Amino acid sequence: MVRFVRLPSIAAALVVLFGFPTVSRAQELLLPSDDAVMAVEQAPPPIPAPPSIAARSAERPAVLLPLYASFITLQVLDIHSTQYALGRGAVEGNPMVKGVTSSTAAMVAVKAAGTAGVIFASEKLRAKNKAAAIGLMVATNSAMIWVVQHNYGVVR
Repeated sequence: MVRFVRLPSIAAALVVLFGFPTVSRAQELLLPSDDAVMAVEQAPPPIPAPPSIAARSAERPAVLLPLYASFITLQVLDIHSTQYALGRGAVEGNPMVKGVTSSTAAMVAVKAAGTAGVIFASEKLRAKNKAAAIGLMVATNSAMIWVVQHNYGVVR
């Protein structure tokens, strides 16, 4: 009688004799060669993308920072000139700040809040219209120059 050997038995015998050729072949394919590693290490850096239109439009014009600094300086001079004029007999002409002129701390707080508000508004405006933000700061600086020179001129 002829006896047939089952196919799984033959496959198992081949695996035992020759190992797992498909697994070792797959592992060889997954490991990078030394040449591939060197090529990746020597690749030039990627070229950065140009800034988007939104990023370019959000850049602060160089003239705004000096305008902010001069506005702050003019606010300090306004406090000084007001206190100087009031100390020599002048009367506050602005009814909105008449109540805080008796206290230097209150006057500084009001001026600081107003200054921060103007700069904040200018920064918000700058995001949409740089020229308008510059115009706002030029106008407020001009107004404060007039106020300061008026305060010092009152006591002459």
